[in-house]
Amino acid sequence: MSLRLKFNLILIVIFLLSLAGAAFYYNGYLEKNAINDVRSNSTVLMETALAIRSYTTDEIQPHLSPMNEKRFYPQTVPAFAATETLRRLRDKFPAYEYKEAMLNPTNPRDRATDWEKVLIEKFRADPTQTELTGIQGEGVQRAMYVARPIIIKQAQCLVCHSVPAAAPATMISVYGDKNGFDWKMNEPLGMQIVKLPMLYPLEKARETFNSFLISLLVTFALMFIALNVVLSGLVIEPMARMNKKLEELATKDFLTDLVNRRRFFEQLESAMAEARVKKTGLSIVMLDIDFFKRINDTFGHDSGDVVLKNTALRVRELLRGSDCAARFGGEEFVLMLRETRIDAALAIAEAVRGKISNVPFDLVGTVSASFGVAEWNLHEDGRALINRADKALYVAKQSGRNRVIRAEDEVL
Repeated sequence: MSLRLKFNLILIVIFLLSLAGAAFYYNGYLEKNAINDVRSNSTVLMETALAIRSYTTDEIQPHLSPMNEKRFYPQTVPAFAATETLRRLRDKFPAYEYKEAMLNPTNPRDRATDWEKVLIEKFRADPTQTELTGIQGEGVQRAMYVARPIIIKQAQCLVCHSVPAAAPATMISVYGDKNGFDWKMNEPLGMQIVKLPMLYPLEKARETFNSFLISLLVTFALMFIALNVVLSGLVIEPMARMNKKLEELATKDFLTDLVNRRRFFEQLESAMAEARVKKTGLSIVMLDIDFFKRINDTFGHDSGDVVLKNTALRVRELLRGSDCAARFGGEEFVLMLRETRIDAALAIAEAVRGKISNVPFDLVGTVSASFGVAEWNLHEDGRALINRADKALYVAKQSGRNRVIRAEDEVL
């Protein structure tokens, strides 16, 4: 696994973990804020209803009594005024609701539903309870409610709601004598309730959350690209150059720039596997510079190094890109010829021999080399193949040097 891939995987894992944590926290934070906003608006709506009731009581009733002998004016009743005023708000904001729900209302429209009766009973069971809040409904109907008890605390309020005989005839003519009576002082008779939708605030919170996630993704993408550019420029490319240099130092001969013995065996194994599959030829050429010790002793080791370098250059000039040349040790070289049968290998070896011996070297003059050539039989291992070529090289040395000898085929 490359360094870049490891780095990117670690970066992505860190980002995903951070994204999950941020998403979890921020989603809860936004939802909590949305709920708090709805609760605050619910309180404002409730206080608005109370302000309307108070205004009706203080400013309307003194001038226009609901108990007019000729006509009953429900608009002067605080509960009616608050309900009607906020009902007009619903014309523009349909999901915003205000109701004065009663167990035994004068106006039938104020009768509590089953769900509202449950809340009223909570107020009746605990007289100290002054407010109930919560969330009611599911999906698009999900809404937050704020409820406060309706308790008669002034005796004059019971004039219209004690018994039908005491109520104004004009009121009886409007609502009848069956409902809205037998109310008692200091007893929760119903509740004021406002309901505000959760859909819009939560949808807004969700949009904000999505924008937050998109901004994080864009930020990460830019950071990811920037870090990869920096990583490439400051780490990966310098390391690649360094690794390439180290690879060359580990696999090449520093003097001749040919591959070393270890890398040669690696390539030989690969070539043998390929030749076995394709059923193609594979040959090895071993060559050794003749009388190389005499060159070092006569002209010095520097001249000997020049001979080795120039021999490597002359060898490379005659090889294909698929072939491989290596310094095998001292003044000995080995050539691997892919897809090459023995006759072609002998011809190449002869061409190399001529190129070495026919062109004199600086200071040293004419230098020759001896060659041993062997073709792989598809069965032996690499060392056995090289040993056969080396034996042929030994024969070339023994038979006069500066010649090419074919290795004997081993019988398996």
